[in-house]
Amino acid sequence: MTFFWLLAAGMSLYAGLEYYTLPLHDRAYSDLHEWYKPSGLVGHGLGILGSLMMVGGVAMYSVRKRVRRYEQSGALSTWLTAHIFLCTLGPYFVMLHTAFRFGGIISIAFWSMVVVVLSGVFGRYVYARIPKTANGQFLSEKALFARQNHLLHSILEYHDITEPEIHSILESTRSGAPSSGQAKGLSMWLPKRPGMLRKRKSILALAGQRNIQGSDAVMFTQRMLDYDNLVHQASFSNVFQRLFGYWHVFHLPLALILLTIMLFHIGVAFTFGYFWIS
Repeated sequence: MTFFWLLAAGMSLYAGLEYYTLPLHDRAYSDLHEWYKPSGLVGHGLGILGSLMMVGGVAMYSVRKRVRRYEQSGALSTWLTAHIFLCTLGPYFVMLHTAFRFGGIISIAFWSMVVVVLSGVFGRYVYARIPKTANGQFLSEKALFARQNHLLHSILEYHDITEPEIHSILESTRSGAPSSGQAKGLSMWLPKRPGMLRKRKSILALAGQRNIQGSDAVMFTQRMLDYDNLVHQASFSNVFQRLFGYWHVFHLPLALILLTIMLFHIGVAFTFGYFWIS
């Protein structure tokens, strides 16, 4: 998805780069002006496309999330990815529609759009830190504990090891990691936990010392890492779920304000006769 975003963004920018880099007072004399000005065929088209992408991205994700009959229509995380794709590429096209000229109501709309997009990126980051079911629903504390228990028992069942030994191995692999409260607090914000490669090698070596060899050692190491990661996630899950709730209260009104400004802008454009193809 990132590749297609960059491809679409890069091609659309490259196509009009010669025009966008001209000084404002020289643009009217360019052969590209009739195409790339905000009311031009390409410029206006980008504005329409970007607006439709934003409205469509918000609408489809809201319907999938709130309408019960669509609960089984794919994982919520997939719909969220599509929502983010449309609602970040759409504003980018709208920015190209303005030809980087911001003033008056356009300035308010543009900066509102920037805040909404940045807010959405932060929300996606927080969402990714929360343990979820296969269809994207947040796991409760009870469900997280059940998952930990299931994984722990699978390690005990398939490998010749006791529960105290499991905790001893995991504790020994943490000995070289930062243990201060500040360092632990920082680690929950990182996309990947620091020292995972070192931890994997340590567990693999300790598996060999307990005569767990070959594919069994690889399976044992992966299960141990999964269990340790689940325990780590569970310790911060409630924090991120509360933060996500606060974020949602902030993000939704901003999106509605942006939509209102966008509709006002479209209404003004139609009032003054700015049609895409006339």
